[in-house]
Amino acid sequence: MMMWMKTILAAIDFSPISHKVVIGAAELASPLGAKLVLLNVWEPVAAYVPVGAAMDVITAPVPVEPPDLNAVKESLEKFATPLRSNGLSVETLVTVALPAAEIVEQANRLNASMIVLGSHGHGALFQLFSGSVVTAVLHKARIPVTVIPVHGD
Repeated sequence: MMMWMKTILAAIDFSPISHKVVIGAAELASPLGAKLVLLNVWEPVAAYVPVGAAMDVITAPVPVEPPDLNAVKESLEKFATPLRSNGLSVETLVTVALPAAEIVEQANRLNASMIVLGSHGHGALFQLFSGSVVTAVLHKARIPVTVIPVHGD
């Protein structure tokens, strides 16, 4: 049997659905003998500059503490370790970038065969004003994207 799928990229954000995303991606990767890459993308925080009532007073932005990427990597490893003990090849990756673009970029860099994401179940009004990472990835990706729904078992 020919194995065409070599790498599956699963992007997680440590929300409640992340466990389902990892399990779903592992269930796809395991029978195919594919490597699973668990990715977490930290979105850079935009500097907020408050403006005075007269619109002529600008205060200095408050410095934003960058995430502890080592702690994030350790959190990803907690997902990866049990999968490895079951014989699955798993890598972990943490980056700081705009999530949708970075997920697609990492999938391209890794030559991934599929992207696995979780939906968050936001309503239509939320989607209208903010869009979603899932929607953006679906529009930009050139490989199959599997979306694990937030609802259901």
